[in-house]
Amino acid sequence: FTNYLKYVLNHDRPEGAPFADPGMPSSHSLVSFFMAAAWGSMVISRGSLGIPLVWMGATSVALLRVICGYHSWDQIGAGAVLGSVMGLSWAKLGTIIHKVNPKIAIKASWGLYIVGSLLFIFKNMRAWVQEDKHI
Repeated sequence: FTNYLKYVLNHDRPEGAPFADPGMPSSHSLVSFFMAAAWGSMVISRGSLGIPLVWMGATSVALLRVICGYHSWDQIGAGAVLGSVMGLSWAKLGTIIHKVNPKIAIKASWGLYIVGSLLFIFKNMRAWVQEDKHI
């Protein structure tokens, strides 16, 4: 999804960035804030110290992308907003499905998680190794 948005928006990364592909929105920021929003609203109990820690973690990932020169402020901001909205929407959808049929919700979430992880690994990790990129 973010790769599609990057090429549609075609927003250059900051000068001197080691990557040549478009940088808007920041994928790292989007994924970090997606997880913070979804976990913060669903998994971590209310009033828990974990909620601010998850949000601080997402913020740290996004800030490091700017500090390292990989993204601009607007690129991580767009990723943060989009990721938060998507994470909250995903959590809400999961709650609705769980109320209808908990078994389907659990099987669907694990199925999507496994398929998504495998797609990521096969698509990105193989390309990184072949192109001699490093994390």
